[in-house]
Amino acid sequence: MSRVQDSGLFLVVFLATAFSFFAPTKAYSEKSQVTLSAIANEQTHAAAVLILREAYRGIGHTITFELLPARRALSEANSGATDGDVARISGTEKKFPNLIPVPTPIIMFQAGAFTKTVTKNIAHWSDLKGLTVGIIRGIRYSKIGTEGMDRVVAKDMTHLFRLLDRNRVQVAITVVRAGEIEAAENFPNSGIHLLGKPFYTAPLYHFVHRKNAQLVPLLDAEIKKMSENGLLQELYNRSFDGK
Repeated sequence: MSRVQDSGLFLVVFLATAFSFFAPTKAYSEKSQVTLSAIANEQTHAAAVLILREAYRGIGHTITFELLPARRALSEANSGATDGDVARISGTEKKFPNLIPVPTPIIMFQAGAFTKTVTKNIAHWSDLKGLTVGIIRGIRYSKIGTEGMDRVVAKDMTHLFRLLDRNRVQVAITVVRAGEIEAAENFPNSGIHLLGKPFYTAPLYHFVHRKNAQLVPLLDAEIKKMSENGLLQELYNRSFDGK
């Protein structure tokens, strides 16, 4: 073989090898299976699960969920052990920098204080000062709102209300609809009730791990469509109403 032919063959082999090395094996957008972190025993995340199952179906994906304690759910999503977390407040990405929020919120929630004995009005976070406050570990809005207060941290919703029922805390902070369901189902004769009106309202956003960044615009478009046609609210209500 001539030197020219030999050089030509080398170039073809080199280019073929380089292309196979640098070309992606499969775009993530083509992946059909996604696993998301979700908080176990928490009704708001149960609603988010229902919503996201439909949103991912709309972009051609199926999803499974890892039900975990709230703080661990975030850690698993941030580490890449799962593909994201179902729903968190804005700013979560500052503490967990590997997570990217989908811009359109999936849930707007209202939080309030549940109690057995307290009668004072709670209209702001500052009104909780002087009380022993119960929150759930890993739920960031309640942790931020009660910073510096006398608080007790529960592992999940049922544990939180058990602390309240046993007078270990004077008030328990949680999403109102979730708290009402917990009180009705697991503490029906306890006297636990919402104290006044909800005093905190915020949107929840779906977060994906940065390795899945290409899913963000697809999911955002789908969630916007679900919001505009009323499906988002319908699924949220269905989750809480049990229909």
